[in-house]
Amino acid sequence: MKHVFIVNRISGKGSAIKLIPIIEEAAKNLDYEIIVTDYPHHASEITSKYSNTKETVIYAVGGDGTILEILDAINEDTPIGIIPSGSGNDFYRQFNDKITDYKKLITDTINAKPIEIDYAYANDMRFLNTTSVGIDSDVNYDASKMIRKTLITKGPAYILSIIKNVIIPRAKHLKIIIDGKVYEDDFMLANIMNGKYYGNGVMASPYSDIRDGYLNIVFAKKYPVLTIYKLLAKYLKGEHVNDKHFTFLKAKNITIDSSEPFSVQSDGENYKTNHLDIHIKEKGLLLKVPYSL
Repeated sequence: MKHVFIVNRISGKGSAIKLIPIIEEAAKNLDYEIIVTDYPHHASEITSKYSNTKETVIYAVGGDGTILEILDAINEDTPIGIIPSGSGNDFYRQFNDKITDYKKLITDTINAKPIEIDYAYANDMRFLNTTSVGIDSDVNYDASKMIRKTLITKGPAYILSIIKNVIIPRAKHLKIIIDGKVYEDDFMLANIMNGKYYGNGVMASPYSDIRDGYLNIVFAKKYPVLTIYKLLAKYLKGEHVNDKHFTFLKAKNITIDSSEPFSVQSDGENYKTNHLDIHIKEKGLLLKVPYSL
């Protein structure tokens, strides 16, 4: 068995790079290789090269973005392990959000038996954790655009984007079809979750189960501004589960359409579209984690 550790150079402001000596110690008796990424989507290229057999394990040493790049290119017969070392680690939070002993984590992950889990597609792009439309995706889209096209750094960009999109929230008229049932209205938020957490620790979907063959949908329609502020406060604290303003559903297939392009956030990737076709890939991925589900 060959173990390939893909280390994201910039994850967690260098946290992933600092794990290399620990990985070397944990894997010293194995056939292993450590490869550090040099540019965006490099992890996908590395995965394509090595992900061709059940006799290889690919490890994502980084955050949710690193996992997404590997998922985008991985062969479904090749197991993936996760060594969380990004700034958010939202997908991994459902397993453990307080890691103190990385040597033990890495050793236990290497020794873990792969389990079958679900992932999903949003149009032609794979995602593991979440795809969302609404206020949150607008914040991500505008912040990412500022970071790419200006000299504004990540922190100030998100602050400016939050001011723009939350102070004066804008609803989107969407036609959402969930396993054949139509919901058409003005929505503030429509979040399709496979995992439980996103947005750096927001428990958007406590009912999610990555092995049940379903996606979880949470949405909120348009409400007066003061009500929206209260709902967002609940949502960010994970206290929205029993609030009548939020709808929770499960589904295998979701489509979202609008006459106007809307922003989408899919595991941190941001883009605009008029149409989303989302479906579950049941038990499509082999995952190595040292925790029971």
